[in-house]
Amino acid sequence: MTTVNLSLLNDKAFLSGELTRQTISFIADNSIKALLNNKKTVLSLQGVSKIDTAGLAWLFELLEKNQRQQSLLLFTDLPSQLNKLITLSGVEGLLPLMNADHCD
Repeated sequence: MTTVNLSLLNDKAFLSGELTRQTISFIADNSIKALLNNKKTVLSLQGVSKIDTAGLAWLFELLEKNQRQQSLLLFTDLPSQLNKLITLSGVEGLLPLMNADHCD
C-alpha cells in the first residue's frame, strides 16, 4: 500500500508520498497537532509523488485549521501535478505560498 507522511522539524514541515483519497486518513494525528501548535510553519510539498482533488481539499482543510489557531501556514515546493490541479479547480492564489515577503 502506498503511504503518505507528514514530518516536522522546528518550523518546517515535509509532506511526502501520495496525498490521495486513499491515503489521507493515514496521516498521523500527532503530526497534524504538532503542526497546528506552531505560530508559523512552512510546508514543503516537494516529496509529494501524487495528489488528487481529495488531497487538495485536505491541504485547504489544514490551512483552515491553522487559521483557526491563528498560526501562519505557507506552502512551498509545489509539484507540477498540484499546480495543474489548482488551475483545473480554479483555486489559483488561495494557497499561501512561501516567497521572499515571508522570509525571516
